[in-house]
Amino acid sequence: MTNATNVETKHLEVGDVSYAYRELRPAKLADPTPVIFLHRFRGTLDDWDPAFVDELAKTRHVILFSDAAVGSSTGTPSKDVDEKARNAASLGYEQIDVLGFSMGGFVCQAIAIQEPKLVRKVIVIGSGPAGNAETAPPTDIVFGIALRETYAFEDIRYLFFAEGREQETQAYIERMAIRKDREPVVGTQVIGAMVESVSAFMGGKTDHYSRLRQLKQPVLIISGDRDPFFPLKNTWLLYRELADAQVAVYPLAGHAPHQQHPTEVAAQVDRFLSFK
Repeated sequence: MTNATNVETKHLEVGDVSYAYRELRPAKLADPTPVIFLHRFRGTLDDWDPAFVDELAKTRHVILFSDAAVGSSTGTPSKDVDEKARNAASLGYEQIDVLGFSMGGFVCQAIAIQEPKLVRKVIVIGSGPAGNAETAPPTDIVFGIALRETYAFEDIRYLFFAEGREQETQAYIERMAIRKDREPVVGTQVIGAMVESVSAFMGGKTDHYSRLRQLKQPVLIISGDRDPFFPLKNTWLLYRELADAQVAVYPLAGHAPHQQHPTEVAAQVDRFLSFK
């Protein structure tokens, strides 16, 4: 049976770039609109939790997408969030839903603003708005941990889960180890480009926060109340600026509530996408 741990990695040629992607869809779709998954800092196709992906793929056409120079995608690293959004918009679909985790949430906001006819609905997980005078900063150690070459158990627990959630952390690690055919890890040059784009966005050096009121599509914001990257205050700052948004806050959850509660978050996303 095809699932997130064994589905084939494909490539789509767009201009001079070959984008890596994986797709899953049920025999009977809830509706034909694909959900494009946009990933976190340093994330490849292998870093999506298979439990979350498979649960949503029971009803939805799910496409995991790697930006230029990420994993086995070719090309040069995107220089900023807007370029990442343009790349994701170039896949050739008439209409899409977008789901972004962390840095991918920044890209979701940008693509929805840039392409109002292309993007139908937006799901932002473990993310926040662009930096502004009111945003709360991340913890003082989180980026130092995120930049480590490899993550130990406690690094994964701190980055993605809440304190005391060791059991959920271990279950996630075991799920992530199942796939054997893996993408290349993100290299130093790409990490550097990601750091620059994330720093500019979170540091308020871009105009994305002032543009949020241009985003008219329905948005679902999913956050954990123990997120070391995006304190909960930032969730409400994002919500405040949007024309049509709803918020789901998972208590005692960290940066990745969809990894701590994959079945529940997938069900919530499906309900949001089903609402007319």
